Amino acid sequence: MASWSGDPLYLFVGVSTAGSSIHRAFPVWAPVLAPGSTLRGIDVPESAPAETFRRLLTAMRGNPRVHGAVITSHKLRLYRAAAELFDHIDPLAQITHEVNCVDSRHGLRGFARDPQSLDLVLDEMFGSAVAEREFVCLGAGGSATALLLAMRVDLPASLQAGRAIPRAGRGPVLRIVGRRQSSLDEIDGVRERAGLPAGSVELVLAEDTPAVDRVVAGSAENAVVMNATGLGKTSPGSPLSDPSAFPAGALAWDFNYRGPLTFLEQARSAGTAVEDGWDYFLAGWSAALCTIRTAELTDETFGKVKRASRELRP
Repeated sequence: MASWSGDPLYLFVGVSTAGSSIHRAFPVWAPVLAPGSTLRGIDVPESAPAETFRRLLTAMRGNPRVHGAVITSHKLRLYRAAAELFDHIDPLAQITHEVNCVDSRHGLRGFARDPQSLDLVLDEMFGSAVAEREFVCLGAGGSATALLLAMRVDLPASLQAGRAIPRAGRGPVLRIVGRRQSSLDEIDGVRERAGLPAGSVELVLAEDTPAVDRVVAGSAENAVVMNATGLGKTSPGSPLSDPSAFPAGALAWDFNYRGPLTFLEQARSAGTAVEDGWDYFLAGWSAALCTIRTAELTDETFGKVKRASRELRP
């Protein structure tokens, strides 16, 4: 990377990047999101020391042909290891303590754009009717954090003001279900840093699958039940064991878009409507690449990406 002299280079930083579908998708998206550029994967083990991330950022800063990076598996690790190396960290990254994309063309600028991605998808899926649904998020990791901010923070106003600005009104019911209290505590820390009241999200500890089943079964009719755990993609299985737990009129939304998608198979067997994570995947990369280019992610741009990606969908 330090000696790269070809087309403008975008990096994809993960644990095992070679098998990702992004390598097929990027050439299709590039004319819309990153014209004339090349993507390369950078594999960093989960056990990598902080110095690895610092060397990565230093090398990016030192080569003007490297325009930026999209971070998948190491958002928290990168922030914790090297936050002080950035010339600018956007307010959402300061709130979440995550960096999911880096612009290295203008110094080093770190951003958290997952909330923006989910906000875009929520608007397309539900529009103004989002307030009429109850949302139950199974999993208390990065996607749950993004969901909290997408639903409770006025993102455009916050990015313009440089600080979190809560949305007006109460908004839809939001319940985040986690297996570990420490994960729920981290999300509560994000809530607090965003200046949101304690009642803005219900954090539920469910330490085993039967407990998750009970939470889902107790949800309101027409609830949106989301799998944000990774189960059914990177690991086998589902956070749910009993398909009959889905309430009447529910929507099962899996943030995964490939793999066995066991959670969605359970929902289909129960006659529950389903949605996978394909549009969330597209929105996540679109938001990150537009941010690196200092371009606005508009509905028109996202529409172009979706149309260009039709043949790529698993």
